[in-house]
Parts: sequence; C-alpha cells; structure tokens
Amino acid sequence: MTPMRIGLMTPGWPGENTPNGIATAVFHLTNGLVEAGHQPVILTSEIDGPLPEGIPVVTIKQRDWSLRQKIAHKLGQADMQQNVVAESIAAAVEEAREEHQIEVLIIEETQGWSDVIARRGEIPVVVFLHGPWLLHKLIQGHGSARDDAKREQREESAMKSARALISPSQNVLDAVEAAVDVAHVPRIVIPNSFAPTHEAQRDAKSGPILFVGRFDSHKGGDNVLEAFRLLHARRPDARLAFAGPHPGVRRPDGRMIMIEEALAALPEETRAAVSVLGRQSSQQVAALRQAHSIAVIASRYENLNYTMLEAMAAGQAIVSTRVGGPAEVFEDDVTALLVPPEDPEAMAVALERLLNDPTSIARLGAAARAHLTANFHPKIIAQRTVAFLTESL
Repeated sequence: MTPMRIGLMTPGWPGENTPNGIATAVFHLTNGLVEAGHQPVILTSEIDGPLPEGIPVVTIKQRDWSLRQKIAHKLGQADMQQNVVAESIAAAVEEAREEHQIEVLIIEETQGWSDVIARRGEIPVVVFLHGPWLLHKLIQGHGSARDDAKREQREESAMKSARALISPSQNVLDAVEAAVDVAHVPRIVIPNSFAPTHEAQRDAKSGPILFVGRFDSHKGGDNVLEAFRLLHARRPDARLAFAGPHPGVRRPDGRMIMIEEALAALPEETRAAVSVLGRQSSQQVAALRQAHSIAVIASRYENLNYTMLEAMAAGQAIVSTRVGGPAEVFEDDVTALLVPPEDPEAMAVALERLLNDPTSIARLGAAARAHLTANFHPKIIAQRTVAFLTESL
C-alpha cells in the first residue's frame, strides 16, 4: 500500500495532560500509522508533553476577530465564535498542506468546524464521529434549546459535507444515519485503538475497585457511589478509589449535586472506604490500574471510551453499564460483567460477585486483554483506516 500523509487534529499533543478522548485516540492512531509505514501530521492548539520524534506538528493559532465578526457577535450571532475557531483550524490545515503535503484531514465533528474546511474543497475532510451533539446533549446539554439546536445544525452540516465518516461504534453511526441525511457519504465503523500494557499481572485476590471518570451525569459517578454504599453494607472490607475531576451531577430539577454532598450522604464507615483522588495524569491512572484488579464503568452513554480500553489493556476485571460502545465490545460474563445504566443494585451485585470469586477476576481480566490485543491494536486500526481512506478519497 502506498504510504499516505494524513493530517490529524487533536486538542492536545501528545495528549499526556489533555483528558480528552480525541487526544488519546489521535495519539494511538498516530503510533499505528507510523508502525504501518504512513506519515501522520498533527494539528493542535496545545503541546502538553515531550514531542515524539519524526511526527510534524502544526500549531493552530487563535485568529484575531475582525471588526465585522466582533459586531456580529455583539448582535447575537452565536455562531460567530465557532466560525473564528474554524477559520483558525483552516489556516493550520493550509500550513500543513503547504509544508507537509498532507493528503487528507481527519477531524472530529465537534461544533461543525470541519464544514468550513470541507467547503473550501482544497483537501478531503474525513469526519470522526467522536460524540455528536445529537446524542450527547441528552446528558451534557445544559444550555438553551436554541444553542443546542445551533450546534446540532453545525455538526449536521459538517457530516454532510465530509468526504467520509468514521465512527468508533455502530451505535453512534446508527444514530447519525437516523437523524442526518448522510446516504451520499461513505462511512464505516472503525473502533478506537489502544496498545496493550506489558506490566506483570497483579494479584487478583486483592480485589480493590477503581473508578476512573468524572463525577457528573455522563460518567455516572453518582451511581458508582450508590452502588458502593450497597456493596459496602454487605462487604465491609470493600474499598473504592474514585479518580477524576468532579464538576457535579445535574438532577432533573436542575440542581447540581457535588461530590462532597454525595459523600456526606454515605454512612461514615462507607465514606472512610472511598479514596477520592481527583484528576490524575495518564501515568498515574496507569499505575492505579495496576494496583486495582477491578474497574467499574458507570456511564449513562458512551461511544467507545478509553476508560474501557485502558482497563482492558491492563487486564482488569470490568463491571460496565450496557450502553453504546461497551455493549458492542463486551460479551457478558466473558470479557466483562454488564449491568443496566441506572441500576446501582445490579452494579453492587456484580462487584460483590467478583470480590467473592477471585478466579472470575483473573478470567475476565485475561479475556478482556486478549480481546483488545486481537482487535484494537493501533497498527491493526491504522491499516483499516488507511484502507478505508484509499477507497473513499
């Protein structure tokens, strides 16, 4: 296969201190492309760690607002700020074309930025369906209905003008096809990639539980604490580490529940068994995974999340909600234990089952790691991506 020069946009490079799924996805895909003999070129607005050798980087520089744009923004044209961002990205794409001869740009659908680049027609644009707002607004959308509709409209335009679409999960692609007319756009499901870790296997008998994610409505941190309350009443020796930021869970009535309030509602002995670690670096998370044999994923919705892939790579036994990408990847009681997304009791039962049976911890962890190695290795995903690009461009 002829080597390709592929532009990849990411919010942070190499993604060491950017807790964002796109940053992680681009990092691993980049490694896979290099291993497969292709040349990735990174477009980013933030350098957050030591730069890998041999991978060109183009910085997305924030453009100054023109007088017309400033006036339009003051007059209430909410799209203007996103237009300025899109123009900044377009300028970086032009630089990448001139200096590094990229043949195609892969960019997320976020805010419809890619539409500006695609309509210029200077380079094929492939949109990566990381988290379309038509899905995520149901959990994350706390603005006005008008703002939600504007964002949806921008992202739909970006999908329609793309040369091709790549979705990490069938669930997301099905939702997009049901809501947006993309019948004319080549599209495919190619999962995110992740390289398995090589650390020695842990002692499965230890059985400590790790949750990596935000305390918010999306990641389901509130359900994790409730499940642990139920579990701890039956297994007082259980311990939970809660790693991640905690912006708060918004209730249906609009009230925000902060993690301090949720912890205060727990029995004192249960609260003492929870370690709240806050935001962790990728290296710290990797170390936590080696120290905790059980991982819990409580998301109310996911595309194909790196919390899942990281846990699989580390050989953790996983209890996951049966939603989105995880429901497609995992086979219940083979590679994970699956539970409904709003059922803390079922989650507690699954966690208790693992604590009571260390052989299941070892079995599920080994099966998840083997499944990741066979299906999600960066070189495998890079080869599939390039094959699709070759057919579609």
